[in-house]
Order: sequence, then structure tokens, then C-alpha cells
Amino acid sequence: MRRKKRILEGILAVIAVAALVAGGIRTYCHDRAMHGALRELQEWNLADTVFRSESAAQALVDYFDHPWHNANDQMLAYYLLGRAHADMGEAPQAIETYQTAIERADTTASDCDFRILRNIYGQMAEVFDEQNLPEDELKADSAFIHYSWKLGDTLQAINGYRAMECPYFLLGKFDNILEIDSLARCQFLSIGETAYAARALLAATNILVQRGDSEHAKKNIEIIRREAEIFNEGQQLIPTHEMFYYTLGLYHEGNSLLDSAEYYYRRVLATGELEAGYKGLLSVYSKRGIPDSIAKYAPLYADANDAMHREMNSNVVHRTASLYNYNRHLRQAQVSEQKARARLVVLYITIIVILALVVTGYYLYAKNLEKERKREHALNTIQQNYIKVSQDYHSLLAENEEKHFYTAELEQQLNELREEKEQLELLANSLRAKNKVGNYYAHELVQRIIGCAVNRKNAPSGKDFMLLRELFCETFPHFKDFVARTHPLSDYEWYVCILVDMGMGNSDMAFLMGQGAQRMNNIQRQANRLLFKDDTSSTLPVNLRAVIHET
Repeated sequence: MRRKKRILEGILAVIAVAALVAGGIRTYCHDRAMHGALRELQEWNLADTVFRSESAAQALVDYFDHPWHNANDQMLAYYLLGRAHADMGEAPQAIETYQTAIERADTTASDCDFRILRNIYGQMAEVFDEQNLPEDELKADSAFIHYSWKLGDTLQAINGYRAMECPYFLLGKFDNILEIDSLARCQFLSIGETAYAARALLAATNILVQRGDSEHAKKNIEIIRREAEIFNEGQQLIPTHEMFYYTLGLYHEGNSLLDSAEYYYRRVLATGELEAGYKGLLSVYSKRGIPDSIAKYAPLYADANDAMHREMNSNVVHRTASLYNYNRHLRQAQVSEQKARARLVVLYITIIVILALVVTGYYLYAKNLEKERKREHALNTIQQNYIKVSQDYHSLLAENEEKHFYTAELEQQLNELREEKEQLELLANSLRAKNKVGNYYAHELVQRIIGCAVNRKNAPSGKDFMLLRELFCETFPHFKDFVARTHPLSDYEWYVCILVDMGMGNSDMAFLMGQGAQRMNNIQRQANRLLFKDDTSSTLPVNLRAVIHET
């Protein structure tokens, strides 16, 4: 009989090992496939591909957004999802996703991909520009410049200064434009980029002309014509720089060279900039005092101005529609999250059933068998005494009811029996609780994770963390209820609280979860603030102990 039992146990062990190996192979292959998909989507992004759907990027976010994945992979997945939202005109979702990508970055890690982080800020600046949010755009531009210098990318850092021209213009801070353009020009010259340095004078020259500083503007125009490389062989402006015609028109008009001003304003009209062209021609003919031309160009300028405002209103409607779609997206996300939680519960139940069929309790409790027997014996003794006291109590109570005779002595006996019964109940409950807590800390999974932290080998998988959280909540249900009443925790924050209860320090948790030590400290501070309104990380162990091990 014992031999058959050993054979059966051996077969079960072989089945369990085979299942674990097969699961490990499937996980490894799936992980390689997802990393390949992440690299491929990033190559499309680098090729400036326009995303028409967010499904591929969303699948990558769903896979990589877990504590056991690399912070750079998480940041890149969210960045690509933000690019998809931006290309699809979903500005609020794009901004939110870019912010999440930045939060996933571990800037304290030696392998932090600052190039991706820099590009995220650049993309955010473009979205803020489209949404007419100049102050937010300036913050994103500043971060773009900071990380460009950190990467040693001098050219992009200087271009970042020039990108600030547009938000400063919207804010009416023209002195700031002059300041950053002067800085950019000096830096371009220091690295030998004379063409870029000359182009840095374009916006500044327009401001100087409108301020009437013709002498300074003339010097700038000469430098731009000679060095900026924005004129072709026919001395025509190349695409994207045609509005410099308007600056030249303003300059010549300010110097009373009305024929030249008219020429350049007509060049502006030829590029399709109707509002600026008609405005310039109307000003020229007003100064010449030609009523017919004034009567002709005044309504043209008014129509062009109205068209510009209609376009601005259309942009406002687009932004409003984008915000409406974003709110609907949030509602859909909440429904999807509820469904995902339901699927997760089913998955947990399935895992528990499979483990119950494959793994026997013999291997988990063999070392603690003698201790368990003693505990069971003590518990049985208490239960027997409890039963006996309960029987005596009910016998006396029944006898008292039958005789309808109450004496002071009988009442005293009943009170003593009640007190003894309550004490035995408390003792039994305490022993059961200690038995349950002892089993948790002696559990094979808990001991294995402690061993991983001590030996710095074989970091636990995502499945191990999910099983650990389930085992913890079964052992300390009152802490789970406390979290539900106080503030929901993310997966990161749950795992950190459990590891802190096990006595883990920042370096231990950083190894186990594959993250930086500074990030672990930030997560502890966040959990302490959410649960105990304590904005430090050092008091989290004491606060947790008071709730988890409450008496």
C-alpha cells in the first residue's frame, strides 16, 4: 500500500514538473513575440508612419504594464499608444498616455532610455500646440531641451529653443522670442551651423520690423538672404518659409518703398496666405490714397479674416469633440476594467483548481507535520472543553427553566460558566488565527521569495506575485477590507506592502520586482500616503504592522 502511494506521489510530481516546464516554454515564446512586436511598432514610428488604429499599441501596453517588466519597455509601449491617439485626433487621450509613459520611466536607472523620454516630451509639445495650450507647450519644450542636452544632441537642443517661438507668440511675449532666438543663433554659430543661425533671425526680424527698428531689421535681412539658404536660384522662397515675404513687405512699407512692399505682398497672396496678403495690399493702397483699390481690397481682407476665424472656430469644435470622445472613452474603459476583473477572478479560480489537482499537501506540510499535530491536539482539547462547558451551561439553564427556581448561587454559577465559555472561545479563536498566520509565513512560496531576496537569484515571476497576493489576502482578510475602505491600491503598491510586511528593504524589492531602488521608495511613499495619509516611506512598516497584525 505504501509503495503504491509513493508511486502515485512520484507520478503527480512528474506531472507537476512537466506542467511547469510547458508553461515556462509558452511564457518564454510569448515574451519574445511581444518584444518583437514592440520593436516592429517602434520601427514604424521612427519611419514616421501615421497610425490608423491603437489596437496594436494597446495590446503592447496590456502586456508590458506589469512590475516584472523593464521600465523602458513600459515607457515605450505607452509612448507608442500616445502616438496612435495623437495621429487619430484624440488629443486628451494622447496627453494622458504620454504622461503615463513619463511616469513609467526610471530616470535613476543606469539603462534609462533618455532618447525615448526626450521624444515623448517633443510629441507632447506638438499636441499642446494643436490644442492651443502655450504654457503647457513651453513646459514640454523645456523638458525636450533638457534631455537633448543630457543626450549630447546639441542640434536638437538648439532647435528646441526655436520651438518656443510659437507658444511665446501666442502669449504675446515678444521679448522672450528675441531672447531665445539670439541664444539659438549664438549656439548655432558655435557649432558651425551658419544656415540654421541665419534662420533663427526670421521671427526676430518680423518683430523688429513691426517695432519700427529698420536699421537692425535691415542687417538681419541681409544675413538671411546671404546665409539662411531659404531662397532658390530664382530668389524665390522655398516651401515652409514663404511668410518671410510678408516680413519683407512690412519692412519696405515701413521705409516708404510702397512698390516693393506691394510686390512682396502679392508674393504672399501667391502662396495662399490670403489674410496677410490682402491686409498688406490694403495698407499700401490706403497710404497711396487710391479709393478704388481700397474699396476692392477692404472686402477681400474682411473675407479672408472671416475665413481665418471660421478655421479657428472649426479647431475649437474639433477640440470639443475630442474631449467628448475622451469622456466616452473613459466610460468604456471603466466597463472594460470591470470585465477584466471578472475574467481575472475566473482565472484565479481555474489556477487554484489545477493546483489542487496536481499538487498534494504532503510536500508542503511534511516538515511542519509534528508541529501541526501539536496544534491540532491543543485545538481539539480546547474544543472538547468548550463543548463540555456548553453542555453544562445548557443543562443548568434547562434545569433552571424547568424548575422556575433562581437562586443567587445558581446565577453565580451561570455567570462563571459564561465567562469560562467566552475565555475558551477567545483562546480557540486566537489559536486558530496564530495557526493560520504561521502557515502563511511557512508557506513554500513565501519561503522561496525570501530565499530569492537573500541569494539574489531566480527572481519571482508575475504569476508568483499574483499567487502571493492571493495567499496574503486569504490570511489577512481584515487588511484587504481595510484597503477597500481606505483607498484602492495598484498592483505595484499591493506587492510592495506585502514585501514590506515580509521585512524586505528597498534593494530586496528592487531585485524581486526588477525595478530601481528609488522607484521602490516612491511606491512605498505613495502607498503610505493613500492608506495612512503619511507622506513618507520610512513609517510604512510600522503603519502596516499595526493594521495587518492587529490584536
